[in-house]
Amino acid sequence: MAGIAIAPSARGVLLAVLAAAVFLTRPLATWHLYGRSKLRAMVLGILLASLSLLCYPFIHQEYAVTEIFCLRCFQGVCLAVYSSATVSLLVDSLPKGQSARGFAIFSLTLLLPYAVIPAVGESLIILLGNEVNLFAATAVLGIPALLTVPLLSNGSMKKESTKKEEKSAALMLQSLHPRVLGLVYLSCVTFSIMTNGAIFFMKGLCQIIGAQPAYFFTTYTSTIMLIRLLGNTFFDRLPCYPVTIFCSALLAFCTAFMAFCNGHTLIMLSIIYGVGLGLLYPLLAAIVCDRSSPELKSLHSNIMMAGFDLSGFLAPVIGGILLNAGFSYQAVFLSISISITVCGVSLFCDRILQRNATVHE
Repeated sequence: MAGIAIAPSARGVLLAVLAAAVFLTRPLATWHLYGRSKLRAMVLGILLASLSLLCYPFIHQEYAVTEIFCLRCFQGVCLAVYSSATVSLLVDSLPKGQSARGFAIFSLTLLLPYAVIPAVGESLIILLGNEVNLFAATAVLGIPALLTVPLLSNGSMKKESTKKEEKSAALMLQSLHPRVLGLVYLSCVTFSIMTNGAIFFMKGLCQIIGAQPAYFFTTYTSTIMLIRLLGNTFFDRLPCYPVTIFCSALLAFCTAFMAFCNGHTLIMLSIIYGVGLGLLYPLLAAIVCDRSSPELKSLHSNIMMAGFDLSGFLAPVIGGILLNAGFSYQAVFLSISISITVCGVSLFCDRILQRNATVHE
């Protein structure tokens, strides 16, 4: 965008519009997919997402803002359809009692590209000439993605009764009740606000405390990958509520102290942050999955993912409001610490509600 002289004020909007499209489309995709074939949606999402990447080299400079806006909206819709179908297929395929392990391994497939693609991409730009050619070349990855689809095809993925589809909107609203999964969804949103906030504002904080942001990102992602790779077989044996509440407290401590640490201390805090993050996400997802009946697992899991989408907006907005009001990056990280504290409190309250419901039964 800088290369074709798009104004800086427009660049943020054009970057954010993809996430906005994902957030707005996912509930509709979840509603539509309930009781229908997920494989067809997955194939359609892969094909259209690949096609959108091929369009980047044809953007006209005089209409660039409009064309990029429309293209990223389209990409967001494709991503929402594809990822909703993927999550639905995942939870439908998980063996009973292995939800946490499944989500731990699934999260590795999301982390690995972030570890590999930046370095590979920078090398490919030199060969391909510019970023738009790199985007177009990335469409080739749609081919191996499509080749996995036949492996996913089995009898359990066939279209279900349309009566379930008709009730999907009501079931989505019902799941938001605090006595169902509402408090768990709130914990997912506040947890994800923390992770997105740290990603968005760590560079600014590091400029103040005299640290290298690369140390934070490399250390915590490596820790997460190590924990989820080596420890995934034990996740489902852990008591979900005590561990998730403890991890929330641990992450609240880390993010609060990051605001006032130095470069060496940041590395130690990044390791602790990676441990908390590595455990918390798969266990949160397991709570949603294990508390759902088999026919509602995909619906509830996609509502959880919509909560993660929502936090992608809220984190930069909250941080931006604080900075515009004259607060420092330290204040932003204290707000992130408050967010993950709310996550732990929500889980604690949910646990109490579930215990009370069990006693009354």
